[in-house]
Amino acid sequence: MNTTTVTPPAVAPAPPTAATRNLLLRVLKIASRIAFPIVSILGLWYLAIAFSGLPEFVIPRPTQVLAVLTQETSFVTQHLMVTLRAAAIGFLLANVVGIGLAVLFTSLPMFNRLLMPAAITIRNVPYVALASVLVLAVGDGLWTKVAIVTIAGFFPVLVNTMRGLAAVDTVVLDRMRILDVSPWKVFLQVRLPYSVPYILAAQEITGSASIIVAVAAEWMISSEGLGYVINRAMAQYRGDQVYAVALLAAVLSYAIYMLVQVIGARINWSERSRNGGK
Repeated sequence: MNTTTVTPPAVAPAPPTAATRNLLLRVLKIASRIAFPIVSILGLWYLAIAFSGLPEFVIPRPTQVLAVLTQETSFVTQHLMVTLRAAAIGFLLANVVGIGLAVLFTSLPMFNRLLMPAAITIRNVPYVALASVLVLAVGDGLWTKVAIVTIAGFFPVLVNTMRGLAAVDTVVLDRMRILDVSPWKVFLQVRLPYSVPYILAAQEITGSASIIVAVAAEWMISSEGLGYVINRAMAQYRGDQVYAVALLAAVLSYAIYMLVQVIGARINWSERSRNGGK
């Protein structure tokens, strides 16, 4: 008896859903944003090596720099933590000083006229002169580097916060006056929420620059930290270490910048404005 085997028709795969397509597009977009800078930097790097004719201790190959980060991890990490500590404390103090002065200047304009010229002057003192004075006053320890990072970073926070505190919708302020809301509540519920995007914009500058300023301070005065590693590597003609530290500092600064942007993008400013900062 003959038996006939019936093959079931092939089932076509289901087309990707809109959510899947959107996820793939987001992954590709993120990957391209990461890959394009890396490819362009590496391309320019190898072109510089090929056409400059400079020795390896001036322009090392990317593989040499990568070897420093992978083979000398404990040494680099030890000094990285010193730099991060100074940068983090200086960054926090820059925000405390900047936001505090902005609130003071906005609440009492007399202090704005008295103290703003001094703030501008301090902000524009050359770091070399500032570091020399601080070393004579308190030595070359942590707090000298923290002071330099703080002075370098407080001014953008001060200026942006003042603009944010002054950018409140006058209609909202009139509503608060009609309701006889106390000045303190007006500040907390209206002025401060309106100034948050301005403060975050300042963090893009202050946060990303805190690492670079800390490294520069260590390069001038310190016996530890990434800046010290640069000095040590230059004395030993270790261009690979110099580039490794520079790459590490640049990546950290960029990561802080992107983190601030992500936080800012997740906050619905338009909804805050419509609700009077609530």
